Amino acid sequence: MPDGIEDEVAVEPAFEGPPEHFGLRWGPPRIVVTRRGERQLSRAAAPTRAFERAWSLATDELSEAGYAWERGSVLFWERRDLDRDALQSLIDSLPERAAQAQVEAARLEEERRERQAREEAERTERDRLYIEAARVAARVSLRDRRWSWGKAVLIDEAEGLLARPDLDRADAVRLLDLVDQAARNVARSEQRTAALHKPEMGRAEDPEIQAAALAGVRHITGFDADWALLQNGVGWSKSTTCDGHVLAGLDRLTVEQTSHALRLLRVHQRQLPNRLLLQIFSPRPPGQAALSLSPAA
Repeated sequence: MPDGIEDEVAVEPAFEGPPEHFGLRWGPPRIVVTRRGERQLSRAAAPTRAFERAWSLATDELSEAGYAWERGSVLFWERRDLDRDALQSLIDSLPERAAQAQVEAARLEEERRERQAREEAERTERDRLYIEAARVAARVSLRDRRWSWGKAVLIDEAEGLLARPDLDRADAVRLLDLVDQAARNVARSEQRTAALHKPEMGRAEDPEIQAAALAGVRHITGFDADWALLQNGVGWSKSTTCDGHVLAGLDRLTVEQTSHALRLLRVHQRQLPNRLLLQIFSPRPPGQAALSLSPAA
């Protein structure tokens, strides 16, 4: 057999080259032996928009046909048994796939917008409820426990926020922080007055003194209309107002609470009527009861 014919049989070129789709510009092919057999590899230096769209629609099928997109280049690993009719059918199906993808994308976008609108409405409602709760908490605290706020500047700030019709969530957070600060003042007073003030322990153990001390703190609290915000010598002072109001709000005083009531009343004893002053602080011989608190006394 002639040498030339023998060479043709040995090479047996069965590769047809990459398909002419997507406007790709292919470089010279080369034969590569892979684990799956011999392939003819062609490379296009850059993808086209048509290829990018097709790849996004049919990545798996195009990969199975031999296409690859690596490091900015498009590769085509042509095998000898490539079914070009099947590849053509795949290419022909891409416009319909694109249309379906657009419909699906539109559906997903509509769902996203509806979800976003729903979440925004829910967030707006949560904010509205939060803001309203902050308003209510501040109004109740200022109405019932204004004395616990401590500083006029904080009360002014809260009332300024309450006067705003456009109160937002950040303002509500600040409003609740002010309410919490006032509540912490009360909690500290409750904790402080629950511990015994030892210098007054002897008197504080007397039930009649306990009742008189409660009447005393209630008497001074009744004159504390300015909540110790003004220095006018009437009612409690800034350092005693919170403890005084806390004690005055109790139904009865324990020994520990009475000891603190006596501590406060010594500071403000000039505001006590003589009858209470005598009942609370008059010296008593051992075993002698305190003066009666009844109106007839």
